[in-house]
Amino acid sequence: MSIPYRLLEHTSDIKVEIYGADLDELFTNAATCLSDLTLNLNKVRETQSVPVSLSSADLPELFLDWLRELLFLFSTRSLAIRRVEIHSIEPTSIKATIFAEVFDQERHGLKVEVKTPTYHQYRIDQTAEGYRATVILDV
Repeated sequence: MSIPYRLLEHTSDIKVEIYGADLDELFTNAATCLSDLTLNLNKVRETQSVPVSLSSADLPELFLDWLRELLFLFSTRSLAIRRVEIHSIEPTSIKATIFAEVFDQERHGLKVEVKTPTYHQYRIDQTAEGYRATVILDV
């Protein structure tokens, strides 16, 4: 599997471009990107599952809400996310299951603490290959 995102140049935060052939893959890859940037993803086990259901005004807002929800689960419930399974996705709603375990600093490490995605230079585009989201993550 190729890396589903790439880092872009930014002076103080993390700017990423995330790809997906469809919305399901884009949102799945966004979760992988966040986990990979934050911790040692290969050391995370799937010891629990958490259902997630979100609704938003439109696709751009849904994508940011998805990132915020994943970060919220990490910061409030100490969930290190291994993978996600999307059950249904529309431009304004998503239902998914997150597979994770409680964060363990010694085993998972902490590469960087992402605070939130920002609106600055944010965009989500449909391309000939699928979807591309560009977002700056405040660290």
